[in-house]
Amino acid sequence: MQLRRVLALLMILLPARPRRLFATHVLKWDIDPTAYVGRSVFLVRHLSMGPETSIGAMNVFRGLDELRLGTGAKIAQRNWVSAHPLAHTMHSPGERDASLIFGDWAIMTNGHVIDCSDRVEIKAHAAIAGYRTQILTHSLDMVRDRQVTGPVEVGEHSAVMSGCLLLSGTSVPAYSIVSAGSVVTTKLTAEHTFYRGNPAQPVRTLPDLRFFRRTPEDERLQT
Repeated sequence: MQLRRVLALLMILLPARPRRLFATHVLKWDIDPTAYVGRSVFLVRHLSMGPETSIGAMNVFRGLDELRLGTGAKIAQRNWVSAHPLAHTMHSPGERDASLIFGDWAIMTNGHVIDCSDRVEIKAHAAIAGYRTQILTHSLDMVRDRQVTGPVEVGEHSAVMSGCLLLSGTSVPAYSIVSAGSVVTTKLTAEHTFYRGNPAQPVRTLPDLRFFRRTPEDERLQT
């Protein structure tokens, strides 16, 4: 494990193409030949990047069991993603999945903080937009004095705007928007809905926005 950590850190020093080849042939990660791997820190067990994916510079991925990007998915720059190791004794016993999963053409922009002590999944064409959103998958059970976890899911073709907070065990439904600065404390359920506030509440039904009908061709034009 220590050797893999050193190798992952050394990978930062390599130019782009050798960096991808190093990740594929030395670390044995699944990196498509068309994927771009930026100068970021990858302290993860496994990285999987599909066709036309990209991860920018100055990101930190630490303690994850898996980081997976579906076709066309993109992570921009300066994001911090971390997880407590699966064997960590601070958590209540039980299965948890310390993974960050991006569906096809899902995106995360700049400067976000994600706790992946349990699974975080950003579905196809969904966006963690703007900057400084936080996603937390662990919380303190004060009755038992234990950390407990719950997965977080952002539904397909939905968008979470700047400065939001998504707590453990929550979800954002497909074809919906969470307004900047909102706090998601429950599983939101209504699709085609604009959510806002602390806690986030449905404000109005959304029409068939162009954002909800993006295709891979539209995504390519924006890159």
